[in-house]
Amino acid sequence: MTVEKRKLEHIDIISTQNVSHDYNYWDDVDIVQRSMPEVNFDEIDTTTTFLGKKLKLPILISSMTGGHPDTKKINENLARGAAEAGIAMGVGSERAAILNKKMGDSYSVVTEYDVPFRIANVGAPQLIRQSRNALTDDEIEYAVRLIKANALAIHFNFVQELSQPEGDRNAKGIKNRVGKLSKKYKVIAKETGAGFSMQDALDFKQLGVSAIDTGGRSGTSFAAVESLRSRDKADEKKERVGRTFWNWGIPSPISLIYSNVELPLIASGGIRTGLDVFRGLAMGASLGGLASTFLKAALQSDKEVTNLISKLEVELKSAMMLTGCSNLRDIKKVRRVYRGRLIEWMNQI
Repeated sequence: MTVEKRKLEHIDIISTQNVSHDYNYWDDVDIVQRSMPEVNFDEIDTTTTFLGKKLKLPILISSMTGGHPDTKKINENLARGAAEAGIAMGVGSERAAILNKKMGDSYSVVTEYDVPFRIANVGAPQLIRQSRNALTDDEIEYAVRLIKANALAIHFNFVQELSQPEGDRNAKGIKNRVGKLSKKYKVIAKETGAGFSMQDALDFKQLGVSAIDTGGRSGTSFAAVESLRSRDKADEKKERVGRTFWNWGIPSPISLIYSNVELPLIASGGIRTGLDVFRGLAMGASLGGLASTFLKAALQSDKEVTNLISKLEVELKSAMMLTGCSNLRDIKKVRRVYRGRLIEWMNQI
């Protein structure tokens, strides 16, 4: 199985099948509204600064794809939309381009557009030796330069790896490597659907990472994705691991709370609307990150990406007006009410 073929299988499964966690914990965050907000909709300011770069909206197109010729158009559609809207964008794991330089343009296409904040991406498991050698410093530098990145995401995806037919199983030594890379790059520690614990967040702060993308349980389950891939390959053990851990992880809002160690935060994992972005900001995030929602739009056209961003902006500003927020700083003061399964977690942290 080549990395390139796996990329297409992921896109096909995520865009056509139900691989979500069984519960979206963002729905358990209610907002206390204001019926007399004293705010004009057209005067609401949604600009922000993230790791030194100004954005027009507090939205991130989360890392998704690249590494196959068919994915170039997806990243191009996303980059065009991100540049036009003035929002941040990450690319998918760049190991495919590191292993095969011919795949580089499926990522580097994003440099043809004026995306205000670009995030390179490598996997934490690939920072150490597995059945193959660890990524070298030169290879990681190539990944950063390939998209002229402003930051480097290191994604943590061991739930996925353990469910994957060709997954990695070693983890010792990652912490040391993250610390070294954090001295050279603005590193964003990124979970991919299982969330970070408070100890993880404290470790990241000590290691010198610049931001945390909290990526908890509420959105796409990569254990589910890999379970379906393993089923298609008649790998019964890995299929069962994926099914067993389909709903594994720390809920997204809880991961956001755990990760609040005075570093910039990205709320992700089940963020689907501008209201969800608002919820994440109210709970301490600097940005809201969306992945599968943008993927489905980008598979259609760049216009669909632009249209989606416009809808997210209207939803975000509507939530701001309904709570009397004239700028993003005001959102931190909004009162929230927690309910449902989320409150069960909150009562025990």
